[in-house]
Amino acid sequence: MPEVGTMDLLAGKRALVIGAGSGIGAATAKLFAAQGAAVAVADINVAAAAATASAIGAGPSFGVDITDPEQVRRTVDAAAQTLGGLDIALNTPFVAAAHPDVVGLTPEQFRREWEVLAAGTLYTFQAAIPHLKAGGGGVLLTTSSALFGDYGAYAHPAIIPAYGAAKGAQEMLVKTTATLHARDGIRVCAVQPGFTLTPGAERSMAMQGIDLATFTSVAAAGLPMGAAQPEQIAEGFLFLASDYASYITGFTLLVDGGSYASHFGRMLP
Repeated sequence: MPEVGTMDLLAGKRALVIGAGSGIGAATAKLFAAQGAAVAVADINVAAAAATASAIGAGPSFGVDITDPEQVRRTVDAAAQTLGGLDIALNTPFVAAAHPDVVGLTPEQFRREWEVLAAGTLYTFQAAIPHLKAGGGGVLLTTSSALFGDYGAYAHPAIIPAYGAAKGAQEMLVKTTATLHARDGIRVCAVQPGFTLTPGAERSMAMQGIDLATFTSVAAAGLPMGAAQPEQIAEGFLFLASDYASYITGFTLLVDGGSYASHFGRMLP
């Protein structure tokens, strides 16, 4: 266990953060590095991944499309080789979700969201588990959605068919992988972020014809602590990755600033 008051919660740990080009992934990679971890970063946007790596003084960065299992495996293997092993693998998948009804949902829309969110998480877990086992254990982490907490919410996965199905699969992958690999010393958890001010959030709002500033203003009544900054969500990942969470697995941590408690979104039309 780390000493109380330490500022190196991940000292000696080796971490790969996929999706580290921007937003929550970039913030988490930077926080992990600041807390003592050796960090490798990857993103579909190669230049963005390189920028994050430069900002934290990390080694090589990697470009990866998480919908391609072979790309994911090569990336994880390369990161483990660069770091001399792997203790933490974090996948922060994102896709701008559309809002069609079930009848209007196209196969292409469904496949895209499923492949990025659900399959991409599976591929990351599959590629990382052998490396974690080889090191005597470790931690698998992914990003879920705090909107699961409130089935009346404006943008709840229950009213976004493809996104909701994929996020439901992510939640179950966390639980099943945690159960099946606990004996290998592997913990598996997720973070459910509240509404977070990221480039991805802006793109999603734009797709739906919603002005982000207007949305944030209207939604403020349901966000007791306001919209989150990516750095605040990263703190949840830091806790779950640290030895302070040594007896926590199969768990999704809600990091939402109280939005679930206040039934965020129910006041919206």
